[in-house]
Amino acid sequence: MTRYELFKFLHVTGAIVWLGAGVGLAILSRGLVKAKEVDAVRAITAQDKALGAKLFGPAVLLTLIFGVAMVIDTPAFDFSDLWIVIGFGGIVLSGFLNGAIAGPAGKRLLAASEAHGFDSAEAGAARSRVNLVGTIEMLILFGVALAMVIKPTL
Repeated sequence: MTRYELFKFLHVTGAIVWLGAGVGLAILSRGLVKAKEVDAVRAITAQDKALGAKLFGPAVLLTLIFGVAMVIDTPAFDFSDLWIVIGFGGIVLSGFLNGAIAGPAGKRLLAASEAHGFDSAEAGAARSRVNLVGTIEMLILFGVALAMVIKPTL
């Protein structure tokens, strides 16, 4: 195995975990909301920081670090290549969406559910925002994955 192949394997592994966990969590959460499994939704929402620290954060770092390592290791790649710029843009957008929108909406969802009930308008609005951001993030990440596969301008 070459150094490039090792870097690529670790980069792709990080991306698989990141994207797969996001899709799985979205499907699970929406199913629990639809089934009105209030305690389960609260438990998942309350684990947001743990999931970020133990699952999503390491996956994002693995993806980023070994993506950068591949570019540095491979003379044919450059940080100005469109597909690499798209990859960095996806990481930045994902971080922004989660930090600035999804995280606060998740906190509002917990607070509104406890204060007004799971079926309240306040909780519903927060749930909608969390779901919308999750959907947008998954579309962005699938778009980044597509760019990595087809490598436009290479």
